[in-house]
Formats: sequence, C-alpha cells, structure tokens
Amino acid sequence: MPFLILIDWWFMQSNTKFSIWQIAFRPFFLFASVFAFSAMLLWILVLSGKLSAFQPYGGWFIWHGHEMVFGFVQAIAIGFLLTASRNWTGQPGVDAAFIRLVFAAWLIARVAWLWADIPNWLLALLDMAAPILAARGLAQTLSAGERAAGKDNQGHNWPFVALLLGFAVFQALYHYLLYYQSPYVSVLQRAAVLMMLAMTFWVSGRVLPFFTRARLQTPPANIPTIIKSVTMTLTWMVLPFYLLQSLLLQMGLSEVSHLFGYMLAFIALAASLGHLRLLSLFYQPGVSSEPMLWSLYLAYLWMIAGLVLLAVNIWLKTPWVHAITMGGLFSMILSMMARISLGHTGRKISALKGMALVFVLLQLAAFIRIATDLGLNQLIDGIAIYSVAAVLMLLSLLVFLFHYLPILCRPRADGKPG
Repeated sequence: MPFLILIDWWFMQSNTKFSIWQIAFRPFFLFASVFAFSAMLLWILVLSGKLSAFQPYGGWFIWHGHEMVFGFVQAIAIGFLLTASRNWTGQPGVDAAFIRLVFAAWLIARVAWLWADIPNWLLALLDMAAPILAARGLAQTLSAGERAAGKDNQGHNWPFVALLLGFAVFQALYHYLLYYQSPYVSVLQRAAVLMMLAMTFWVSGRVLPFFTRARLQTPPANIPTIIKSVTMTLTWMVLPFYLLQSLLLQMGLSEVSHLFGYMLAFIALAASLGHLRLLSLFYQPGVSSEPMLWSLYLAYLWMIAGLVLLAVNIWLKTPWVHAITMGGLFSMILSMMARISLGHTGRKISALKGMALVFVLLQLAAFIRIATDLGLNQLIDGIAIYSVAAVLMLLSLLVFLFHYLPILCRPRADGKPG
C-alpha cells in the first residue's frame, strides 16, 4: 500500500507524533473530503466538456452518481460508525492496522473506477470490500462491548452492522445490473440515495438531541418512543416501495406502478410529518444562534423536503434526489464532520472562522442545483448554473479542509490518546 506509506512518511517529516490511523474518523473524514473536492472538480470539467476524451468505468454520469454516494457518503458512514462504536461500548475499537486495511480497500475502489476497462466482477469485489471489512470491525467492537457489559447490551447497535453489509449487497446488485440490465441502474442509484437518507435520519435522530443538549446545556428532550419508532419504520418503508413502483414502471405495468406510487406518496408524506415532529422536539431555544447546531437542523429540514418532493413526484417531476443529496446528506455530513472532529480531538465545539459561511454556501448551492431541475437552465445556460452550485461546494470543502486538515492530523488538544 504505497499511498499509505507515503502518508505516514509525510507525518513523520512534519514531526507529527500522532498517527492518523489511530482512530477511524481521522483518515476517513479527511480523505473523503479530499475525494469529494476532487470529484466535484472533475464533474465541473465534465460538464464544461473538458474531459470528453476520457471516460471512467460506465461513463461519467454513472461514475458521478455512484461515487458521490458510495465513494463519499459511505466513507463518512464507515469513519463515523467505527469511531462512535468506541463510545457506545467503552472499548478500544479497531486498531490502526485494521483502519489502514479498510481505508486501503475504499481508496483502491475509488481509483479502480477510473479504469474504463476494468472487469466488472473485479470492480464489484473491490467496491464490496470496504463495507464488508467495516461491518466485521464494527461487529468485533460490539461483541467486545457485550462481553464486558453483558449480552444484548449492544442490541440496539447491531443493525448498523446489517446496514454496512447492506451497502455491500447494493454494490453487488449495482454491478450486476450495470453489466446485464443497465436500464435499471438509475433506479438502483436512486434507491441507494434513499438508503443513505434513512441511515442519516437514523443517526441524526440519535445524535441531534445529544448535540443540542450538550451545546446549550438544556435538559433532555422528551421524545416519545412511539413517534421515533413509527417515523423510522415509515422511512425505511420508503425504500422497498420506491423500488417496487419504479421496477413495475420499467416493466411496463403502469397501472400497478401507479398504485404503488400512491402508496409510496402516502408513506413518504407520513414519514416527513413524523420527522418534522421529531425535529420540533429536538429544537431548543438557542439553536438558531449556534452555527454548529442550526446547520444540522437545516440539513434535517432538507431531508424532510426531499421526502415531500418524492411524494409529489408521482404527479409531477420534482428534484427530490438533489434535495436529499446536496441539501440534506452533503450539508449534514459537513456539519457532522465539523462538530465530531472538534469533539473527538479534545477541542472546544464552536464554529471556526468561516464555517458559518460554509453552511450558508451549502444551502445556496442546493437551492441553485434544484433551480436547474425546475427549469432555470432554460433561462440561463444549464452547464453554467450547474457549475455555480459545484463551485460553491468546492469553496465549502476548501474552507473545511483549511481548518480541519491540521486538526485531523495532529494530536488531541487535551493530550489524551485518540
């Protein structure tokens, strides 16, 4: 793994005593951000026609749809889960060698996608490797926690192992369809977005009340378990109903497809109302004055908006995908990384200089991208409009990396290990 050796050499040359491989969020947050920046830069070049002579595996549009979800979002999920599980269990978690292995698997798959003629089966295996390894590492940490605190102590966290394995299953199905049934790939790509949406709602519902309480020093919010359970059940139900409705439509069974479409609309609207209620219960006075909080709440609202737009999509075409991905997932991820990276390195959790502007730019980028889907590109050159949204995301990532690259590389500010 020469790339990993090069990174270690750089840290030694910069007299950094801390190894970036000691805890999972450090390499995954850092290099997933670098990857997202590089991917957005490539996408701008593609949209402007500068890279027409070169094509990655499957073509640029397949690459963009796949890599922003399974290249970027999945990497953040892996880094978060392998880090959070240490707190959940009170155990050391996976070691540096294992983190290197998972990271190498993720990185090799990203590079492999740029090889246009790579065998389909090989790329499928490479894409599946990182989530399977991460699932194994998470399972080991949860098992250690149960051995220390008693069986079933981590029962509520085991579904995250299934989720990581679900990522691998999606990868296998994705490459199968891409090779044998390519018209269905776009359906699976959107289904992957909905899976990431459900995962993010799931995680956000656990951490948002905690982040709010910790920052504002307020008493715990009273959140009825029934609301949370019903809302998340409905959110996960969106995925299979979307798949059924889309596949039936692709098969030409339009009448049955419309029936499932109405059911999907009802479920998505019900889930959105549930999440809106949950968000109102999470909210505390003072959130609007703290960028590290209101950015998370706005991202949550974008995800709710995405569910509403998905419901409406049965009657008219809506930009639900970009509402979820750019407005929701990307904003939530950058906000989460900004907070977690400070908290887990022993630093004060408050917005660093320029980060509030970053969160505003992300909202603007999402609005602009959605505007193109709504027809603004008929008034102004569409490529230029896409590029404006992409440039705003690039600026956001640049400011984030400017602040957080040294934070993610250096030792904890409080001198503790980790």
